[in-house]
Amino acid sequence: MRASISVSTPSNGQFFVTGDQPVLTIYFLNSYCGQLIQAAQLSAAELIVYGPRDPLKTVTNMDLLLNSPVVTFNAYADLQGYADGGPPNLRVNKDGVISYTLNPISNLSSSTFNQSGGATYTQEVAGTYSAAVLALGASQLDQDFELVDFQIGTGTVEAYVAGPADGGQVSATAPNSSCLACHQNSASGGKTYMAHIAPESPRAPDGDYALDSLPIASCKACHNNAGYSPNTLIRKGHAVHRGEHQMAPGVAHPEYGEGADPSLVAYLNVGFPLFPIGGTNPSVALTPDVAMEKNCTACHVNDVWETQLSRAACGTCHDNVFFAGAPLPDGGVDPKGQNVVPPTAFGQPATGPCASDQDCTVFPAGGNPSYSAATCDVSSSSPTYGSCILTTHPIPASANPDVECGSCHAASTSTIPGLIAPVDTVHAITQWAPPISLDGYTFTNVTVSGGSGTGGSFNVGDKPTLSFQLFDNTGAPVTNLTTPGSLWSGTFIVAGPTSNAQRVYGSATGGLSMATSTYNSGTQTWTYTPPTTWPANALAPINSGLTPQPAPPGSYTVWFYWAKTTNGIRDAVDAQYVVAFGANQQPVSGRQVVTQMACASCHGESTDSGVFFPHLAEHGDQRKNAETCNTCHSQFAQDNGVGSTGVVCTTNAQCGGYDTANPAASWEECEPNPAVTDGGQICTVTVDPTPNVEIDFQKLVHNIHFARLRAGYAERGNLGEPWATPIPIAPATLNYLGFDNSLSDFSQVLSPVDVRSCTNCHGDSNAACSASTPCAFGQTCSPAGTCTNVAWLAPTARACITCHDAADDIAHAALNTYTPTGGQPIESCNVCHAQGSQFAVDVVHNITTLYSIHLAYPREP
Repeated sequence: MRASISVSTPSNGQFFVTGDQPVLTIYFLNSYCGQLIQAAQLSAAELIVYGPRDPLKTVTNMDLLLNSPVVTFNAYADLQGYADGGPPNLRVNKDGVISYTLNPISNLSSSTFNQSGGATYTQEVAGTYSAAVLALGASQLDQDFELVDFQIGTGTVEAYVAGPADGGQVSATAPNSSCLACHQNSASGGKTYMAHIAPESPRAPDGDYALDSLPIASCKACHNNAGYSPNTLIRKGHAVHRGEHQMAPGVAHPEYGEGADPSLVAYLNVGFPLFPIGGTNPSVALTPDVAMEKNCTACHVNDVWETQLSRAACGTCHDNVFFAGAPLPDGGVDPKGQNVVPPTAFGQPATGPCASDQDCTVFPAGGNPSYSAATCDVSSSSPTYGSCILTTHPIPASANPDVECGSCHAASTSTIPGLIAPVDTVHAITQWAPPISLDGYTFTNVTVSGGSGTGGSFNVGDKPTLSFQLFDNTGAPVTNLTTPGSLWSGTFIVAGPTSNAQRVYGSATGGLSMATSTYNSGTQTWTYTPPTTWPANALAPINSGLTPQPAPPGSYTVWFYWAKTTNGIRDAVDAQYVVAFGANQQPVSGRQVVTQMACASCHGESTDSGVFFPHLAEHGDQRKNAETCNTCHSQFAQDNGVGSTGVVCTTNAQCGGYDTANPAASWEECEPNPAVTDGGQICTVTVDPTPNVEIDFQKLVHNIHFARLRAGYAERGNLGEPWATPIPIAPATLNYLGFDNSLSDFSQVLSPVDVRSCTNCHGDSNAACSASTPCAFGQTCSPAGTCTNVAWLAPTARACITCHDAADDIAHAALNTYTPTGGQPIESCNVCHAQGSQFAVDVVHNITTLYSIHLAYPREP
């Protein structure tokens, strides 16, 4: 069943005016046979009219629909009619086509509300409006949401902040909404996964996927200032994406018209997917390494986030700021006391703990120190002792308080003097801007020579030589990579074959230093040669303790990257080059089981020489290429374990893995530091907190993106840090032991789109291909001559038991794997799950044409 809705043409050809009565034409169609369906044959058929698009003014126009007052949870017209015979505007033609004549447009004013007879009614202001129809067929699985836009009082089209950028008709295609980059299944016919698609018994046992289908237009149909829902989209959208960093989730803010929204507490386990990212405790302001949701342009396609400031928009993330004064128990406010509740903590100055307010003039970062409102917390019993905190915010005093926001927070490009914290400055991502960012730096003329085999292929005993040029974002050659004090560091790794890589050049925990690289100023070329020849055996997987195995012949990836540290923050630029190893081998493209573009769609993107480059920035902001993670995160690689050292210490209590209340539960203690001879101590792992947990990229990525809903059998022995404050890490949850023995907790991560949307990550490279120009591993050459991803179609226990990770799933994989004496394991997965079989991967993950079988899953366990 499909719905259709259209609107009559205004008499002036552009927009409707006061007194006009737009006529809506609506019908429902069986899309298989083209037969019209009567509204009475449907489970539900609802009409909603709403506008304008300005989020501070959007309402459901009940005056146009039914001339009735605003009533929450009843803001629509029933196209199936009412018991009293209404609505009078509705006319059903003999063929089932509906004509719905809206009530006359009111006298246009600046407000979307008016009071009459003690009730609140809506009225029109100039802008862009939408009429939408929500239809449910005989089965709830058969549903549709369609809309049409029209203008009232002006021909100027308002654009939704999420797109389309030109304000055009919203549709379920990626260019029309930035929401779809993370939330839409990219497969043909894929649905959008947001708040309503998940089943919700008994109200919607199959989910309301139609309500999520056209963001943000479909969202605003209900979530507006006088709509079906009492919670506006401007608050809901910002707060949900603020997620774990909400400081006062869901509290009422009557100063800008928002009531309490207790549902927002449920989103404290959401992390914004841009990188770098990390958790923190509520009420603590976030460093640039953490607060990635402040990158407004990740969602906004226009500049309203910096040109149309308002308490409602800013307050949805800065939810602990009360612009009218702190709330009092009797419902009033205290305009003279603290009105940032709880206080925002900026952290300590770079020089260490603050001692006076004067030490805090550098906060807020990017602001004007002369006007800093931050004070020093000198209370020794406070958890933020020695930190700079914000306890008060100026209270607007004008008749239009939102106008005052720009006095302090207008964009830095404005002409307003004395800005305290320009919105574009404090929302900037430090790593993504000069002088730190290396976006635009480009490697050219990358070659690897030294192979003695046919066509330059490598054999055991050959020594590879890497040559390259590096140009900065101005086109100037970079000549100081190895200059002392330049703060550049290079890393060199060779791993293969691309089908299942292990390193042949690297260190115990990563790559080789390129500090011995030399520069030829005449050719502007850098050259690096590793200290040893090509080995017969690959290095053992990291932390595995396994015996090194012979390096198989095939295509190997030479991956190198240079990282630069600026103001204490690193960024990196990298390149790959594929070589052949072994007799009769020819190099092909590298590995594209996942692609840069696929990762960048949700994790943030920059453009370097026309190639999408995700801002993944892991491992100290220097590993940024998802296509090469598998070089170190190889099969059987494990995270840190017993004997791993962390921070220097003098007592056990200084070690994060030590439980002072129950020492027997600890997994880390302060022990003699083997790296020094002066008797110093260092925190050392004494019991593996993540026994047998692998960091194999195939497992790691699937595990993390489905962490919240995994059964967790493989993690049943994880010890966690249940004693940690302010955020404990529960035992038997997904976490990995990393740098400085930090326990990285991923247990609440969940992909913003159904993880069965396999092609969202396993994307097609679309590179041109032929018999002589093969695709990278994981892709195949299609009849059209472009590379398409087939990696996700191959069933393996290694990948599948990451999401299907209950004890019986793992037993199933084990029972169907045979290991002959002295041989390699042989899996029989293809018997049932190969492409074309009854339970093929693409069949059991089909959430498009087989959606009725594979419904969306709830977002919480």
